[in-house]
Amino acid sequence: MTDWLKLLGMIFYAPLRGMREVRDHGSLGPAVLCAYLSQVAYIFATQWLAGDRSLLTHGPLIIGGAFFQGVAPILTIAIVFVPLLALTTNLFDRRGSFSVVLQQEYGSLASVAFYVFAATSLLTILIAAFFHFSGFQAAYFASMAQYLGSQQFQDMVHWLRASADEVAQLKVQLADPVFVSSNLFSTVRFALFAIGGVATVRVVFRVPVLRAIAILLLTSLVSLPLVRVFYPLFHHILGSPFLLVFAFFLLRGYFSSIVSTQRARASFKQNLEAATINPRDSSAHYNLGLIHQQRGELDQARERFHRAIDIDPEELDAHYQLGRIARAQNRLPDAVGHFEQVVQRDQAHAQHEIWREIGATYNAAGQYSDARDALERILDRRPNDPEALYLIGRAHAGLGDQKEATSSMQACIEAVKTAPAYKYRMEKRWLNEAQQFLKGRKQEAVKQ
Repeated sequence: MTDWLKLLGMIFYAPLRGMREVRDHGSLGPAVLCAYLSQVAYIFATQWLAGDRSLLTHGPLIIGGAFFQGVAPILTIAIVFVPLLALTTNLFDRRGSFSVVLQQEYGSLASVAFYVFAATSLLTILIAAFFHFSGFQAAYFASMAQYLGSQQFQDMVHWLRASADEVAQLKVQLADPVFVSSNLFSTVRFALFAIGGVATVRVVFRVPVLRAIAILLLTSLVSLPLVRVFYPLFHHILGSPFLLVFAFFLLRGYFSSIVSTQRARASFKQNLEAATINPRDSSAHYNLGLIHQQRGELDQARERFHRAIDIDPEELDAHYQLGRIARAQNRLPDAVGHFEQVVQRDQAHAQHEIWREIGATYNAAGQYSDARDALERILDRRPNDPEALYLIGRAHAGLGDQKEATSSMQACIEAVKTAPAYKYRMEKRWLNEAQQFLKGRKQEAVKQ
């Protein structure tokens, strides 16, 4: 119990670090429980602060209903929001098939989302209490009452083309302090959860802020109509013991598999960290570096790779990955230095992919002749490598050889189109890049 309380507290005082801890070490079960308890607390607290005392005056039946009511948002997040978030992210940044991404990332993504939901619910309770006792809530309701008799309200009704019955119903709702206050609190929580959602996407999928915002917006647009369908359905399921048992047996195997995958990944990292205690084990540091690199934590990855090289100077894979990181960070001389360490010992390293990395580095540095020479080394062995074909096309273009550049780009496109389905998904980026290059050349030719 102390672990999930610690993680929840960390999200309050160090949100991003807390989310990373949940991603790496959090379990799905405690996250669900934490979210559920916070939702029940939110229902009781906000209804009381809004002026609805029915939970205190109508006995255990209403209170029991509140406990059941707390389950529906949890199911919505688990079954609608999290899978859609994974699907949308995979559309923006292709990581594999949707089923594979969901299997790998669902546990971490759902755990972070539930902790964020719990934190936003508790924070909303504090904000609602401040609104209530500071007088802001009463002032907000008074302004809403004035709005009902204003010309702005009439203009809004005219713009919406609402019927007389709809206008009458809207006036009744806006004249109800419980309804107005509840909507105020819900708006606050929605805004907080949106901010937390952006942070969740950034931490779990390691994408830039603008892309995270775009992913969340698209997910929300798709989720809203689905929530209108599934939310009432979840209430029906919760009210039927038979449907509850059926849903349990239907989903038990799937969620058990997800939880097992999450635990296995966490255990693997913990075992690797334990293995680094051995001062002679360079492979543990290297494998931890790969994990950090995959997550976009490049500084931690560099530290692990350097430690692996300190232990074993012949650890070529660590030099190779350090070169790739240096190239990604535009530290081109460092990248070349690490790649030279590799080719001096093994010119066929990583199935000759070392030459592709060298060629890409020289291209970025504007050394197109050196890039061409390096890329020819890999194409001699792998003539249908799409990325190498694209890169050598860029090198030919940099050297002014437009005919060879066009030929290489066309070969790149053909290599991707004729690739097996699984490889096509991974290499499609180079097809798009080559097509854009050829399109740009055609436009330049037309202008001339």
